[in-house]
Amino acid sequence: MFLIGCPRSGTSALLQVLLRSPELRTVQLEGHILWDAFHPRKQRDSDALVEAHVSDRERAYVYLAIRVFARGRFVDKTPENCLRIPYLDALFPDATFVFLHRNAAGNVNSLIEGWRARPRFVTHRLPEPLEGIAPLDGHLWSFALLPEWRKLRRASLEEICARQYVVCNETVLDARAGMATRRWLDVSYDRLVAAPVDETRRLLRELGLAVTPEVERYAAELDRRPSGTTLTSPARDKWRVQNPEAIERILPLVAKTERRLAAL
Repeated sequence: MFLIGCPRSGTSALLQVLLRSPELRTVQLEGHILWDAFHPRKQRDSDALVEAHVSDRERAYVYLAIRVFARGRFVDKTPENCLRIPYLDALFPDATFVFLHRNAAGNVNSLIEGWRARPRFVTHRLPEPLEGIAPLDGHLWSFALLPEWRKLRRASLEEICARQYVVCNETVLDARAGMATRRWLDVSYDRLVAAPVDETRRLLRELGLAVTPEVERYAAELDRRPSGTTLTSPARDKWRVQNPEAIERILPLVAKTERRLAAL
């Protein structure tokens, strides 16, 4: 099972809820040890992977690692996997995808704050620097590296984060359109935060997993249990306090993607 979502969409928090189920196991909180072994970051120009990247040797390695380290039903949460649905589908043609999506203002605001929290969340050193994000070091990239990142070399920080939101979500939506609908489950971040126990029960039942008291207790305290990646205390519409002007500027850039997500 793959928990898919744009970086800073809440996947870390949802993973912690799911891992309270005795039926689920993971290798690490993010599966880079699996996905980077045959595709090292230094040797690729983005975080995207496609079906053609899968080799027989890699398939054997990934299957063995999961059997050894994740006894039980395997769940993975790696935000970069938004850009790798065909690759994951080729490796696991019977996998289920849980797609967590968040409103653009909150998600992009959290991305902006994450970029500023250097060196935390830095994923790549770029061969050509970004020129529009001063005072941040333009040689460093945070979160998922987009296939056409060079087109953003002169973009502002908020535009880069908006493009991450758009590309990650649109890539997922486009890839799933060619797959069986029964393999996809959708979770709205807003609904999860508003009714965490009800949403968790629904998700577990649709996944065929038991709803245990421990999972329910953990879900009930979700708003009081910040995940390990949380930068500031949870609050509604933090963007209006932290980056209001920047978010207002990028709303037209994300409007189409938000409409597609709202239709799920």
